[in-house]
Amino acid sequence: MSHTGTTDADEAAARARISDDEVDALLEKVGSGAAVATGTRNGAVRPYDLVAPDKIVRSRLPAFDRLNERWVGEFQRKAVELVRRPLEVNVREVQLSAYGEWQAGIPALSSLNIFVVKPWRRHALVAIDGQLLFALVDAYYGGAGRVAESPRRDDLTPTERRLNAMVVGLLLGHFKQAFERIAVLEFEHEKTEVNPSYVQIATPSETVAITRVELSVSGVTGTIAIVLPMSMLESVREKLTEDVQDVGAEVKQRWYTTMRARLEQTELELRSVFLSTELTLRELLQLKPGDILPIEMPKTATLFAGAQPLLTGKFGLSRGYNAIRIVESVREACGRDKEKCSP
Repeated sequence: MSHTGTTDADEAAARARISDDEVDALLEKVGSGAAVATGTRNGAVRPYDLVAPDKIVRSRLPAFDRLNERWVGEFQRKAVELVRRPLEVNVREVQLSAYGEWQAGIPALSSLNIFVVKPWRRHALVAIDGQLLFALVDAYYGGAGRVAESPRRDDLTPTERRLNAMVVGLLLGHFKQAFERIAVLEFEHEKTEVNPSYVQIATPSETVAITRVELSVSGVTGTIAIVLPMSMLESVREKLTEDVQDVGAEVKQRWYTTMRARLEQTELELRSVFLSTELTLRELLQLKPGDILPIEMPKTATLFAGAQPLLTGKFGLSRGYNAIRIVESVREACGRDKEKCSP
């Protein structure tokens, strides 16, 4: 026997569903700048921006990136002094991600350090890749900084915990000092875990801000991540989302150097067209094996990167291979004959 009908859950879902007219009305309010007052600032009613809570999740945090650039250089210098070994340290752009998504990508064995952040009374996390920590321990005690193969463990040794605390303390010290431009914070250590299942500083769907510091020692590269729930940063949200304005000459030079180095490492696929000719569709369809296409041998060849012409040269042979001998850049040719290069 069967019957049809609606359940209480179906009826509740139907009542909660927003109609198309209601959606249009909400979008119209947002587009026109209309808002609902939700609080006060300096005794005045502050309008509530329906887009703002989502904007912090989707946009970058330029002020946060700028702060990180201030402390990473000094951290590298102090870390080199600590392990007495050359280190390469790079800080990545702050990433916004769901906590559960980030947690799922934690390496099998990591040092997960939980801190209570004052005055906000929320938890923050500093995570160090296990392989990186083991390499730092080896380097600290005079080894080559390499990691020996070992079975998975469920805890850190006292020696590893000691150096872990030193590295994390050094990192947070510089981070806290740079962050003073935004807010004065204190990090109180609560516990250190190696199992991600025991670390919950946010709900799986909650957005967190992740500062990734890539560190290389003796050929071993790993990541140190500072993870902060975005809800904890709500009181300083506007400062963190400010556009970059007063950028010092030192920061500009660092950006220029980094960008130039990355561009120089970019791989380009070069191609050269030996010749081209035009045929009508009728002529193309009539072609058959044995037909000959008359061509005029080009005097020069052009090397392209994608659709962009870069270099000109001449065809030839080198060590038994077809080759192109570079004559000049397209820019130099255009400088002499602008009409030739005009579209």
